Amino acid sequence: YSPPPGKTAKLLRSLYGLRQAPSAFHALFEEWLLKYGFKPIGGDRVTFLLKRGLSVVLLSIYLNDGIAATNDEALYKEFLADLSKDFELSYQGRLDWYLGVNVKQDLANKRTVLSQEQYVKDILEQFGRTGATPVGTLMEENTHLTREDCPAPGKIDKQFRREYQRIVGSL
Repeated sequence: YSPPPGKTAKLLRSLYGLRQAPSAFHALFEEWLLKYGFKPIGGDRVTFLLKRGLSVVLLSIYLNDGIAATNDEALYKEFLADLSKDFELSYQGRLDWYLGVNVKQDLANKRTVLSQEQYVKDILEQFGRTGATPVGTLMEENTHLTREDCPAPGKIDKQFRREYQRIVGSL
């Protein structure tokens, strides 16, 4: 479609694949959750709590992935049925991995263990550090750096800076 000369088209809805799509979806989804009775927990607005009497549903959302915990299976199923009326859902089975975190559930002992061991191994491998010796702290605690301790601007190798930023950004 080409608009007539001197005219433009106004986008009424964001589309999948556009940069705004994740934030538009989150805003729509959050609005639905709030109308349903969920309350956001914390300032980042990715974790929500629904309370009905002693029953709770805890929901955490990242982009279009989510995990939920509940103490009331009937309330959870009701929530999923209502949610599926407005959103397409897929159930992936028991939670094993979420956002790079390995989840091991021991339902008999009511215990859940979270581990990022594989994620750390992948980062070490990616940056060629698999043989590195682990240390508790890379720097002594309470160390105060001054300008004299830091390299002057322009003296840092750009390749080193980019590599360092990639490593820190992976954590």
